[in-house]
Amino acid sequence: MKKILTLVLALALVLSLGAPALATEKPVVNLWTTGSQNVADLFNALITEYNALPDAKTEVRLQFLLSGTGDEGMLSRVSSAYLAGQKDTEFDMMAENTASLQSYIDETGTEDIFLTLDFSKLSNYGNVTLKPSILQDKVVPYRGTTVVFAYDSARVPAEELPHTWEELTQWIKAHPGRFAYNEPTTGGAGSAFVRTAVYRFIQDKSSYTSVDPVWAEQWDEGFAWLADIHPHLYKSGGSVVYVAKNQGTLDLLINQEVDIIPAWADQVLTNVGQGTLPETTRMYQLDDAALTGTDVSMAILSIGKAGEACYDFMDFVISPAGQKIALENMKAIPVIDPALIDSAQKDLVADLKVENFAFMSIGNLGDVFNERWNEEIMTLK
Repeated sequence: MKKILTLVLALALVLSLGAPALATEKPVVNLWTTGSQNVADLFNALITEYNALPDAKTEVRLQFLLSGTGDEGMLSRVSSAYLAGQKDTEFDMMAENTASLQSYIDETGTEDIFLTLDFSKLSNYGNVTLKPSILQDKVVPYRGTTVVFAYDSARVPAEELPHTWEELTQWIKAHPGRFAYNEPTTGGAGSAFVRTAVYRFIQDKSSYTSVDPVWAEQWDEGFAWLADIHPHLYKSGGSVVYVAKNQGTLDLLINQEVDIIPAWADQVLTNVGQGTLPETTRMYQLDDAALTGTDVSMAILSIGKAGEACYDFMDFVISPAGQKIALENMKAIPVIDPALIDSAQKDLVADLKVENFAFMSIGNLGDVFNERWNEEIMTLK
């Protein structure tokens, strides 16, 4: 009996000593992102789905900073850590507008703040049709967002729809009061409209991603066009009104006070899904100069603990399953062919070709642009 007990105790000791060696604790990846609550909701859904996968190689944790509640401090925190030579921080992975990621490079003076990616470790990257606007070897887009022209097809017949900027000019003048855009300083939809309207007159398209003040000297023709259409825009109380915020113009479309507006595609999709915009609402771009948007991307920080452990979650996000979550949860425009996504909602974005998106990043020139719009257009009677 003593021998049996001794053998049992010895076996238990071996198993207990071997237990740590048999344990397979997954590395933790901290994903940092900022934005509105819908961004947090999206990543909570993605992370919950990923972490539950039996073959998930990591455990992902969300570190979310709501816009306006300290998110602006993340730039200084990350940059300071890099400049101090830190290599073992909790800043593993970041998801932001690609243009915003550039600010980290500007702050640190080097692209080495982000790892150069090994795309061979992303099995789903071959399906990505939205390529990064900048930092092509550093980031992976996970959703697209762009400003489009939204309209109600029940009120605007297909044969009357303008397809070029010249046709849009004619349509606005032939339908006084039925077109509106929001004040550019209050929302990206109006900003994208006026900037595209001005920059389409500049022949050198490198101006779209330049902060050189020289381009401001070529704005005159575009601002003249904005002044020309001004008298024919939406009016209230007999005066032209530039409503506040992106939702302002959407409300005008919802209430049938206007027929065509520039609007963020995801906001249009959300309003259609909620039933505030009718199912006959459609989105499209003009053929000769599309309104601008941005790619929203993931990047691996060089100062994080996780390093290459980030690839597995990154690959999941751009998979058909991950893109389905992004489409259904946030109405995000997929970065892969919608035909690959098993969702009834893919038809809503089938006509939005992300490979044709237009991008603009003009830095501090944007403030100069807004000041000129306020002085020359907002003050028109």
